[in-house]
Amino acid sequence: MNDSAESDKPPLPRLHRLAPRHDASPAEAERQTRRRGRPRGSVDPNASLDQWLDGLPAIAVHIAEVARSVLIDEGYEAVTIEHVALQANVDPATVRRHFVSKAGLVHAVWDRLEIEAWEELVERVANLEPPEERLHAYIAGLGALIADPLTGVGVAEVISHGVRDPVTREKLATDYQIARDGTLQIMGLESASADDRRRLQTLVSLIVAVIDGLALQMATEPESVDRDAAFELLADMVAAHLAE
Repeated sequence: MNDSAESDKPPLPRLHRLAPRHDASPAEAERQTRRRGRPRGSVDPNASLDQWLDGLPAIAVHIAEVARSVLIDEGYEAVTIEHVALQANVDPATVRRHFVSKAGLVHAVWDRLEIEAWEELVERVANLEPPEERLHAYIAGLGALIADPLTGVGVAEVISHGVRDPVTREKLATDYQIARDGTLQIMGLESASADDRRRLQTLVSLIVAVIDGLALQMATEPESVDRDAAFELLADMVAAHLAE
């Protein structure tokens, strides 16, 4: 593929995500944060969801990792400002400064469970040719995202409880739509007609449903699920549908 063709491609959808991890210990990161004052990446309660969790410092990434462990080990109800602060060995005020509320913590955990790995997958396969190879690599990569049964536990906790919270529900709906749009673009179908796009959106919604459904099965009975075979079959079914 030549450089001009590459530059003509529209940018792939981006979901907001946490800052990259780095080697500072939580205590050192906290000292750095205090020296700098209010961190650039702290959550503004009046900001749009797209601005939440963007560019968090190391101490906030540490808190998000602890919140993820709490969610998986103890459940959604245990993800509170006070409990996560205790487990992270930080002051509750530090958690509030970065995440404001339980919803902010849940957003961070959701990004760690699914969104960051999805973005990396999209970047990895976006330029594969031919399109059939790109599609199969993408769907196989989706299967790899749920290889860890604990991911399914976290996804189940966030979805089953988060849908009752309007802020978290909006976050989930927004990320699902961006993931659907990104999947269409990976397939090279982002410029489809309105009628075709509606049909394809339904196909992509089924792909998302398979991912979440298999994640739950992996969490409850991992030995009974042949993940690789399931996603190979899914790729073949999608390819056959697109060929019609």
